[in-house]
Amino acid sequence: MKNERVKRIISGIIIVIVTFPILFFTDTLVITFYMLTVAALGVFELLKCCKLDKWYIIVPAEIIVAVSHFICRLRLFGLTDLQPQKLILIYVFMAFLFILYMFTLSVFIPSKYNIETNGFASLMFLYILAGTLAPVMLCELKNGAFDFPLIFISAWMTDWFAYAIGSKLGKHKLCPTISPKKSVEGAVGGIIGNIVGFAIYVGVLAIFFPHIKPNYISLLISAVVLSVVSQLGDLFMSLVKRRFGIKDFSKVIPGHGGILDRFDSITAVSIVIFIFYSVFSITRGF
Repeated sequence: MKNERVKRIISGIIIVIVTFPILFFTDTLVITFYMLTVAALGVFELLKCCKLDKWYIIVPAEIIVAVSHFICRLRLFGLTDLQPQKLILIYVFMAFLFILYMFTLSVFIPSKYNIETNGFASLMFLYILAGTLAPVMLCELKNGAFDFPLIFISAWMTDWFAYAIGSKLGKHKLCPTISPKKSVEGAVGGIIGNIVGFAIYVGVLAIFFPHIKPNYISLLISAVVLSVVSQLGDLFMSLVKRRFGIKDFSKVIPGHGGILDRFDSITAVSIVIFIFYSVFSITRGF
């Protein structure tokens, strides 16, 4: 148990060290390749979890992932950029093709590919792809580079504070059937932790980017909402693992499991923050 905890801490530190410099390269292909790697590994873990890890399923899925991320940053490849509306339509079209392909397998090979598993895998594929595209598209918005770190702050500060406070003060179980160790006290601690994280981030920006004028009310509301979303994303992936009878999605990250184990909260937060900040611009903090 102690060795696992040490592995988890070391791996967490390494992830932060690797991810932190990327926050300064949001207008380059660095963030694109980073999120593309997360998406590719996440989709592979998903298909393996659903026992759909056949080459004729993995290859089409990974091609769609790669093409989607490429199209998102056309301007960085020296090509004509597309408007967000067209990007979303292209994404929906390609996602539809994958869903149609998966349903076709269920129709012609029902004994091997049942509609329930294929349907679930298709929806999860959309979820993972959207969750890894959203941070990249967020960087395309005005001042999006300042919004981008909020994704990781929300996921990590919520996780760290929820664990620290829950392990010390946790008495009331949050979702005992899904994640027995999580408590209501830990959940509240996670929200407080995210507010603290947002406050520190705004303080740092005030020092290095004094021309940025934060909307403090929007940031406070965002901190609370995104912390809740982060915890829901974590619980959702825990439910998926319980449904398929696995402890971790893979062993690629020592002490944490797979990419989907580590980026479960980030995926959910990314989707919500992009939708709110792009559609309801009044909710943006910068």
